[in-house]
Formats: sequence, structure tokens, C-alpha cells
Amino acid sequence: MVLVDAVVLILLGVVLCFFGTRSIRLAVTVAGGGAAWLLADALGASSLTTVLVAIAGGIGALVVSLLAMSFVFFVIGLFVGAVVGSKLYVLADSGTGTGEGGWLLAVVFVPAFALLSGFLASRFKRRFLSWGTALAGAALILSGIGQLGSDTVDDLWRPESSFGAVVLAVLWLGLSFVGARLQIQGSRRS
Repeated sequence: MVLVDAVVLILLGVVLCFFGTRSIRLAVTVAGGGAAWLLADALGASSLTTVLVAIAGGIGALVVSLLAMSFVFFVIGLFVGAVVGSKLYVLADSGTGTGEGGWLLAVVFVPAFALLSGFLASRFKRRFLSWGTALAGAALILSGIGQLGSDTVDDLWRPESSFGAVVLAVLWLGLSFVGARLQIQGSRRS
């Protein structure tokens, strides 16, 4: 099931990172599912539970965005921020080697980052979402690659050392930059 987890995360990440602002509904569904997937997996849920939580998160994100069309940018920013916050939580928890980070910290940190992203998205709209979806997508891509099982890429999922966290951060920012630039160039052509 680890290979399936990796492939799903990579596919969700590619959609968000490179096509996030092309379809707002698709972006919010993928971001909601990705955030739920990352959190469920980081908190130690079984594979089946992780899949069910991700599906529910994606559907929930879509329903919330449809009900709140006047706040659609806030809602999208909220779920994109949840993905980024989840990955930042994993980075902050790196070095413990247990993967059993404080769930209370996750429950406080991830929603706080999601709210901040929601406010930024409602203020700066597509400019923020190009970067936000690229950051979220890159986080999912690297998480998927990190779950492939090879010892050389394990740190992309859950770094066990400070060096691994730095490598993950640099790769995350680099991939995010490429994704955002592609989205911005694509929106200029449209």
C-alpha cells in the first residue's frame, strides 16, 4: 500500500503544483484530499483509513467551497494552507525519528497556518494561489517520492535529521518555484 500512497501523493501534487490555478474546484478538492491524507498518515492512521479520510477531506473541501462561493478564495487558501502547514509540521517534527509528533501541536499549527493562508488568498487572490498551490503541490510530490521506500529519499517524507530537513526544504522551495512560474506563465497566455 506504500507504493499506492506514494503514487497518489505524487499525482495530487502534480495537479496542485503545476495546474492549481487552472481549475479552482479541482484545486480545492485536491488540496482538501491532500491535507487530509498527509495529516491522517502523519498521525499514524492505517492505509484504508488514510484513503477514506483523504476522500472525505477532498469532498468536504469541495462542498465547503461551493457553499461559500463569496469566500471561495479564502476557502481555497484555507485548504492549500492546510497542506503546507501539514508539511511544515512534519519538518518541525523532524529529527525525533519517531514520527509520533505531538498531535496537539498538529491540531493547533495546521489550522493556524490554514487560516493565515485563507486570509492571504482572499486578499491577494490568484497571485497568492499560484504560489500557495505550487507550495502545496510540491509538498505532496516530495512526500510521495519520500514514501517510495528507498533509503535515499526517506527524508523527503519525514526527515530524521536536521540535514534531511534542510535538503527537504531546499527541494520543496525549488519545486515550488518551478510550479508557480509555470502557473503564472500559463495564466498570462490564457
